[in-house]
Amino acid sequence: MKYNFIKFFIIFFLIVFINPNILISATSEDKIFEVKNISVEIESTSSSKAREIALLEAQEKGFKNLMKKMLLESEYEKIETINIEKILEFVDAIEIQNEKTTASKYLGSLTVMFNEEKVLRYLNRNEIKFTSLKSKPLLILPIYKFAGVTYLWEKKNIWRNVWVKNSNDQGLIPIKSSDGKFTDFIYFNQDQAVKKNLGNLELLAKSHNTSGVLIAILKKKYSRDKSKIIFNLNSSIYRFDGGETNTFEDVIEIYSNEYSDNILNDAKVRVEQFINQQWKTANVITSQKKLERITVFFNDLNDWISIKRSIGDISIVDKFNVRKFSHNKAIIFLSFSGNLNQLKVAFKQSDLDFDLNSKKLILIK
Repeated sequence: MKYNFIKFFIIFFLIVFINPNILISATSEDKIFEVKNISVEIESTSSSKAREIALLEAQEKGFKNLMKKMLLESEYEKIETINIEKILEFVDAIEIQNEKTTASKYLGSLTVMFNEEKVLRYLNRNEIKFTSLKSKPLLILPIYKFAGVTYLWEKKNIWRNVWVKNSNDQGLIPIKSSDGKFTDFIYFNQDQAVKKNLGNLELLAKSHNTSGVLIAILKKKYSRDKSKIIFNLNSSIYRFDGGETNTFEDVIEIYSNEYSDNILNDAKVRVEQFINQQWKTANVITSQKKLERITVFFNDLNDWISIKRSIGDISIVDKFNVRKFSHNKAIIFLSFSGNLNQLKVAFKQSDLDFDLNSKKLILIK
């Protein structure tokens, strides 16, 4: 027993105190600052000139896409007039996914990697409210109602098909659809009132490794004279990571002869905007740093390494230092942006459970 503890101590010391990247820095390869699938199409006097203009346009588009992801709508107005020279200062690298050129034209799809530290410094200096906290996915249950029939897992559910075909994981809250596993049928019955299913929604979320469930109900009906189609949209987010339940209602009306699948895509976009807006509102980060003393509990060295790596991947964590440790716990001082509840939610996204009262942190298995 004594030998095992000494062995643990030596390995622990080498990992924690010799490796400066683990001790001091909590940097990570945060994909939030990597903007993919930026399409550009430029025509100019030559292919080289068109390419040059396209690369500039891609960086501008990429930055504005990043800001739309991180900023509230009211805050986005503050960066709309930013000049290209300033944007170029934030760019770390450009990756060309594919490109085509002619004598005078350039078409391409690019990825732009932005420097997290420089972008956050700019936002803080200009007092622009933002969040860089990414949520675990939400599991969507798209329920379609028409002519007295309720559809969820059925192939006839055209509302669900839109989410399956056009999945989007580029936002701060990725939305995950289910193929309709057998357990899904057991956990959720779309014909029952939602509150009767609440006990099973958390089990359903856990089975898909998601932070919660999004129930998006789209009800189609006709006006009395059949001249219009009316879509009632009712969405509810049930989170199991400490976040609040949120609801959203909307109505889409079109003339019957103008119906197309674009209407369903429009409804999908409205739901996505609601989801991202409420997440950003709940997790706006302040520029002021806070320091917290946290006790981390673990079973073995592998658990500790996993916990430490997860803390380093959390965007609102600035840095942390290990002060004391034993074979099953460590005391760390952690510097972060935001408040304690936001820190708790952030920990939850990385499968870490944080008790606000005792300041204890454990790995969820």
